[in-house]
Amino acid sequence: MKKYALCFSFLFVLFFAVASCASAADVLVIVNKGVVASSISKDDLKRVYLGKKTRWDNGDKINFCLIKTGLLKTFVSDYVGSSVSHYFKYWKKQVFTGKGHMPPFYGKDDDVVKFVAGTKGAIGFVPAGSNTDSVKVITVN
Repeated sequence: MKKYALCFSFLFVLFFAVASCASAADVLVIVNKGVVASSISKDDLKRVYLGKKTRWDNGDKINFCLIKTGLLKTFVSDYVGSSVSHYFKYWKKQVFTGKGHMPPFYGKDDDVVKFVAGTKGAIGFVPAGSNTDSVKVITVN
């Protein structure tokens, strides 16, 4: 358990150290090309990133990931409706109570794209302007 606490503490400090000013317009939500959906509601996106929506409408498992950049602050604020610190507190509780597993973190947008492209049912987010040729960009409504 100490390992998880140290990991979360490190990630918390890291995210605030690299936080930048960005807006929702700077965020692209991407999915694996096998995902049928071309859009997702803001509420469903929030539920995905809180681990409450675990399946796409066709029954496929949703696999989501996070990026270790300042974009996380914008994404969590705009789409989850929380601060990064509250978001990590939420996930700490999920992990420590056995109700969930922390999603994978990637340090670069290329790594997020690779994860999403290579993982069935995956969803992630990257900065606008990222190379998204191997994934599908979906709209949030």
